[in-house]
Amino acid sequence: MAKKGKNLRRWNYGLIISALLILVMAASFQTLRQAWFRVTNNFFYPYIDLPAQGKYLAADGSTRLYSKQELAEKISQLQADNRIFATKVARLGELTIENEKLRSLIKLPKRFGCNYITAEIIIRDPLRWKEGFTVSRGTDDGIIAGTPVLCFNPEYPEQVILAGVVKDAARHSAQVITVLNPRFRISGYFAEARTHGIINGDARQTLRPDHINISFLSTRKKFKPGEKCLTSGFEHQIPAGFLIGSLKRLDAKNQIFSNKLYLSAKILPAAKLDNLHFVVLAIPQNKRAL
Repeated sequence: MAKKGKNLRRWNYGLIISALLILVMAASFQTLRQAWFRVTNNFFYPYIDLPAQGKYLAADGSTRLYSKQELAEKISQLQADNRIFATKVARLGELTIENEKLRSLIKLPKRFGCNYITAEIIIRDPLRWKEGFTVSRGTDDGIIAGTPVLCFNPEYPEQVILAGVVKDAARHSAQVITVLNPRFRISGYFAEARTHGIINGDARQTLRPDHINISFLSTRKKFKPGEKCLTSGFEHQIPAGFLIGSLKRLDAKNQIFSNKLYLSAKILPAAKLDNLHFVVLAIPQNKRAL
């Protein structure tokens, strides 16, 4: 019995000592790990760093082969490339925003029986950049003459903007005249003044760059600079409520001996036509060309 008691005590002491060793090792594990990492890292560092040093030495040696003039030319070329890349990145951001806005336009409710499809501008006239363009949709997509062409402007986030209308359509493309084209002619409506007018209705009205002419406005109404001009809905293919632009100013008032019984004005277009790449076309379900 005494021998068995001694063996039991030895086992207990052994377990206690083992538990203490485990606790000491667990407590010192992080310290030992850091020490081991430092020792091994300091030992192997020269061998690990050797390829990198060789790469830097080779690059430095190749750089010394060039003259100062050649290095200056390479730096200038790199700076030019960086400017091009920065421009492309900025443009990519603009196209991303434009893409998001176009997606929101496509999800417009089917107002007055219209379906909406996107189109890319593929051709522009360099001499009449803002007056018209050709888009990558045609009669095969349901496009007909008079189809409204829509776009967006960040300054009017809640407005659907009219950029122009289709003048003629082929199977796979269509010609568009914009709101700045003298041949563009539809009715416009000033909601605040509660009166209508005709865009490019008076051929005698003076044309100004980047302005839309509107005439046959009532002389009995009061107009405020900046008030919005919208589509009236008189044209069967163009729904009412699309934004055309904002009132810039009224033309000179009629003289005493003038026989004009209406007012004329200038409108700033809401569409940014100089930097437009994609548009949305509102295709009427009841197709009937103008």
